Amino acid sequence: MSARNWLFALAVLPLCIGATPVRAAETETVTIDNFSFKPNVITVKPGTHVIFKNQDDLPHTVVIPDMKVSSSMLDTDGSYEADFEKPGEFKYFCGVHPMMTGKVIVAE
Repeated sequence: MSARNWLFALAVLPLCIGATPVRAAETETVTIDNFSFKPNVITVKPGTHVIFKNQDDLPHTVVIPDMKVSSSMLDTDGSYEADFEKPGEFKYFCGVHPMMTGKVIVAE
């Protein structure tokens, strides 16, 4: 190792010692089955990654108006993923079958 690399390592070392490990985002899964989202309401922490997985025999979508997002058509075993960063209540529905609704509550 050259003297220059040693100097860099010594300069960065104090930063590494005091560093806190990066926490992996939590993941939750909402299943689409029998024309419903299961669970229908989930409560998660900010930064949670939610996977919507279609296990129904028919295609569905996931529309989250407050986040201005909409999935493409999800065939059986298809999935859509969204990150919920901010606290609040996020209602969603199936764009094909609007009577299918659910909610993600993001709270500290």
